[in-house]
Amino acid sequence: MHRYLRVWRCRNSDSDSLRSWDRRAAGGFITMLHVLAAFAPHAFYLPGVAPKEYQEGDAVQVKVNKLSSAVTQLPFDYYRLPHCRPAELVNMVENLGEVLHGSMIQNSAYELQMGKSDFKVLCKKDLTKREAMQFALRIRQDYRVHMIMDNLPAATRMISELPDGKTVTMYDRGYRLGFVGAKEFPGTKLKQPYINNHLRFIVKYHKEPATFTGARIVGFEVEAFSVKHTYKGTWGTKDAKLTSVPLSPDLPPQPISEAGEYIFTYDVSWEESDIKWASRWDLYLYMGDDQIHWFSILNSLAIVLLLTGIVAMIMMRTLRRDLNRYNQEEKEELQEESGWKLVHADVLRPPPLPLLLCASIGTGMQVRRRARRTHASSSGAEPHAFSPHRRPLRCGRSLGWRRSPLAARCSASSHPPTAAGC
Repeated sequence: MHRYLRVWRCRNSDSDSLRSWDRRAAGGFITMLHVLAAFAPHAFYLPGVAPKEYQEGDAVQVKVNKLSSAVTQLPFDYYRLPHCRPAELVNMVENLGEVLHGSMIQNSAYELQMGKSDFKVLCKKDLTKREAMQFALRIRQDYRVHMIMDNLPAATRMISELPDGKTVTMYDRGYRLGFVGAKEFPGTKLKQPYINNHLRFIVKYHKEPATFTGARIVGFEVEAFSVKHTYKGTWGTKDAKLTSVPLSPDLPPQPISEAGEYIFTYDVSWEESDIKWASRWDLYLYMGDDQIHWFSILNSLAIVLLLTGIVAMIMMRTLRRDLNRYNQEEKEELQEESGWKLVHADVLRPPPLPLLLCASIGTGMQVRRRARRTHASSSGAEPHAFSPHRRPLRCGRSLGWRRSPLAARCSASSHPPTAAGC
């Protein structure tokens, strides 16, 4: 647009026409401001921060994010492990922070409906021995699964006991992929990995009929269990039925180390809460996730130390060579200085093409020249000598003189002739 405006101004040098065009442009801009002011009460929300109201029976989407561990500090994609997949994988982006963080948000096979509590079978996986060992390895490395619902990350409730005997409820992001058998867990074998194949979603919602219709999600909790499901009949037919339902604490956990069938299930529970939508992130501020990212810290320190060592080695080699040359006994008086003593001269010495340097390195000079050119064109002044719409003139043609004896004499002095001479 600016290019066409410059061409138009070059073709129409009349100042009155320029002023009329500027007045019309200013009038259009003021009209646009009035229109925006009229629609100001109907402002829009930024993506990812606008509240969403759900009606009874609306589908609530559960998204999977990643797997992280405090032991390895290496995140993995959720579907790097043989989890239950939906019919079609779709990459999703919740907000700009997730993009900058490098999170891989995708859809999942979980199907939730607003206000409807239900028990569902996610899928049945026939894992090979290699896939089962992948699960076992990530469980031993204490990996956690991260999910998102309505731009709210999943949290696991934990009850901690303080030194004074009081209990406090804290939340941790995600849920554990599984656990390793120990004496504290009855019915488990030592050092045997167990997978959490049953999830209980506790979704909290808030209603305020005077302000909005429907319900807003203000909490997303996940409780993970390991249950060894059994069924009768032929899987995939109507006569197939789980014999481990309803769930009870007496059911044995599901070990994972060998190839076989693994059934993944989930149930949903809806709870009305007094927490408002603007305060739903408050519980995440009291999370007990005090992990120290040692991998990132050590990586940064290694890079800094490596670069510092390289720079120090280069400077020491240069200074040692120069100092040895300066301390020589046989030194000429008129010896030209060189080396690190001329660093100040290199800094203060002007470059041969300063305008080209400014145009190549920084855009400040370009913006300044463009502003000056536009101002000169609008004020009716002559365009800049370096303007692309004007051919550069030779010195001889601009002064209107030809080659003459006087010009020949003056050419040696690089000055144009005048009435008095060179």
